[in-house]
Amino acid sequence: MSRTRPSNADPGSRPALPPSVRELLVLRPMPSRHRSAAIAAVCTAAPIVTGQALGQPVVGLVASTGALAALYGGRGTPRQEADAVAGAALALATGMAIGSSLAGHTRLAVLGTALWAAVAALLFALTQVRPPGIVMPVLVCSVGTGLPPGHTGQRVLAVAAVGCAATVLSWLLARVSAVGRPSSQVAEPRSHLLVAPKSLPFSPLPWMAVRTGAAVGLAGAASLLCQVGRPYWAMAAAAAVLARGSHAVSANSRAAARGVGTAAGCLLASALAATHPRGVAIAVVLAALTFVIELVVARNYAIAMIFVTPLSVLLVTSATGASAVLTITADRLLETVLGCAAAVVAGQLVTRRWAVRHRREAVTDVLRAAAGLVEAGPVPRREAELRDTVAVLRLVSERTAGERRGVRVAASALDEVASATLSLAGQVLDQPAAVRADSAGTARALRHLAEVVDPCEPATGDRSVRADGPGAAVSPALTVLSRALDRWQTTDRAPVPGTTPASGPLPGGGAAVSGDDAR
Repeated sequence: MSRTRPSNADPGSRPALPPSVRELLVLRPMPSRHRSAAIAAVCTAAPIVTGQALGQPVVGLVASTGALAALYGGRGTPRQEADAVAGAALALATGMAIGSSLAGHTRLAVLGTALWAAVAALLFALTQVRPPGIVMPVLVCSVGTGLPPGHTGQRVLAVAAVGCAATVLSWLLARVSAVGRPSSQVAEPRSHLLVAPKSLPFSPLPWMAVRTGAAVGLAGAASLLCQVGRPYWAMAAAAAVLARGSHAVSANSRAAARGVGTAAGCLLASALAATHPRGVAIAVVLAALTFVIELVVARNYAIAMIFVTPLSVLLVTSATGASAVLTITADRLLETVLGCAAAVVAGQLVTRRWAVRHRREAVTDVLRAAAGLVEAGPVPRREAELRDTVAVLRLVSERTAGERRGVRVAASALDEVASATLSLAGQVLDQPAAVRADSAGTARALRHLAEVVDPCEPATGDRSVRADGPGAAVSPALTVLSRALDRWQTTDRAPVPGTTPASGPLPGGGAAVSGDDAR
């Protein structure tokens, strides 16, 4: 007799999609982007039609890339809208200047694009530019390297002019949309940098920029070695993969999304190019693609690539007069593979020792900044310094958590200490009276804690211990220190074991060393 296995599933429910498939298919909820999408579409079509009317179709096509600046708007207020779009327009014009000036010099073009990608990655991360991030400036630079040599000034002015038009339209529409809304809803938010400029060298941002530039350069070099068309698409692919961060987890997932989206985009590009759009038709097609890209780029990267690919293919084929569409799309696929592979390789370029040292230094910087604030009193400069070091520590912790597994496990040994340090910094900032009762003793204790963190680095160089085995546990010294920091913040004000300087106890009194805590 056969038996029916009981099922608790709802007959009407659909099986859940695997996370990897869901990431490729599902659109994440985001605020409406129709306004900036419409601006981008208009600014794409207008210069193409104008160029056709003036007998300069190539200039019109090149100028239309300035419309991509509108993709960076949508911040809600006129000033923020104008600032974001104008900054993006400047980046696009700079990218075209670099790429066009290096056109015809293949190796120099690869080097120049790689350096531009690194600079753009650093500036965009520092200023917290919204998606699509560095993708478009690097894409425009790469497209510029594929254009015929000459006319660089004309191309840069054309891109900048359209970018300025996009800025003005974005500002005007933002002003119109703000009419009738309460003043509290249209208040100008203050823009701020991700980290303070003086803290920039100690943050992960420079290394992220180096990895991005290395990936773009490696992709271009690989394309040259394989002799696949022009290397611009491979470099753009590498930059796109690392646009949200150069750490391994982000690079791996976005490389897969880029590959799937580009494969589907090549099919769409072949279908559109087969119709041989010219004149007004190419303007309408490119405007429609730009409109859709803006609607979906922040919601699903893989789906956006379905439309970014034909946009790039049609721009190049229309500007250069190339007609071998199948060959071009096949080259795009291979170049995408090379670019994604280069990005994934660059995402692994970090050692466990470097990540641990970087995070440990961020912890000690917070402790020293907290000591300076406690000792100096409510000085705005000291408060700003502590907030800056806290921002760097949060950023370092976030980035190391996204690295490859071995690096993540090694850096996780500092999780408890980092968490306790952030909590302590918050107490120093929010409850100054409680921690300044004995400012001199508190400052000495905090500085001594910073010195104690240094010798607590786990032995990351021991390869005989598996990353997920018992050897990956937090070292006793770090465990004692993190627990002591937690207790120090309680009302009991228990002393930090083994760390209190001989010159005086922590606030609240107590012995300098407690041997029981070290057990």
